Amino acid sequence: MNYSRQRETVYDVLRSTKDHPSADWIYGECKKIIPNIGLATVYRNLEQLVAQGKAIKVPVGQDKDRFDADVSLHVHGACPVCGKVWDEEVSAPLNDALKAECEKNHSDGYSLTFFRVCGECKAKQEQ
Repeated sequence: MNYSRQRETVYDVLRSTKDHPSADWIYGECKKIIPNIGLATVYRNLEQLVAQGKAIKVPVGQDKDRFDADVSLHVHGACPVCGKVWDEEVSAPLNDALKAECEKNHSDGYSLTFFRVCGECKAKQEQ
């Protein structure tokens, strides 16, 4: 297996989901395709994809970063209980303001994550 095939597999797995997976999850999926791939290889290729602008690393305050193949300017939500990450809908004025700040500051992007208990964890807490 050469490096580019492994990176392409990591990228394909990441693009196949909207769940903002951890590197461990991506590793498990990649092993189904390339049984001898190593966890370090997955991490290295994820970092390369982030550096190339093909993926976003979403720090969620948990012990594991999450990754997103959607590199468009958007906001995330994250559950501090289970670590689930999702794309967050924000108001048009906030979205416009964030884009305007990027243009004003000549920024390539931003990272904004709203933290709140997800519906599944909230339901468990209410039981």
